[in-house]
Amino acid sequence: MKKYSFLIIILVSSCLSGKINQTEIEQVKFGSGGGFTGTIKTYTLTADGRLLDESKELKKINLNQTLEYFNKANELRNYTFNHPDNVYSFIEIKTKEKTNRIVWSFGNTQIDTQASALYNTLISITQ
Repeated sequence: MKKYSFLIIILVSSCLSGKINQTEIEQVKFGSGGGFTGTIKTYTLTADGRLLDESKELKKINLNQTLEYFNKANELRNYTFNHPDNVYSFIEIKTKEKTNRIVWSFGNTQIDTQASALYNTLISITQ
């Protein structure tokens, strides 16, 4: 019975990672920067569900959630918005072909609501 459970887990994991690969997204970076010090805080969510703070692993996100985040990022992969100011937020969507960086200033109301919603969701998982 343990062998079957292990096989089922492996099959489900491989199916989910296959779906993540279908988005063609390798990783999503997000964070904020600017202000008096000019410090930039960057987090990275990888296709295998690792959430990194710079290069240190914060936690592992389950593949269902990772797929959900990557699907939302996939909808924004061609969206262009580059309006930083003194304090800004960003999402960087990396595929094999290109990297799309979406940047907006604090309080900007012109940013696509899907981008700001994805950012807020991603920031919430860093806690």
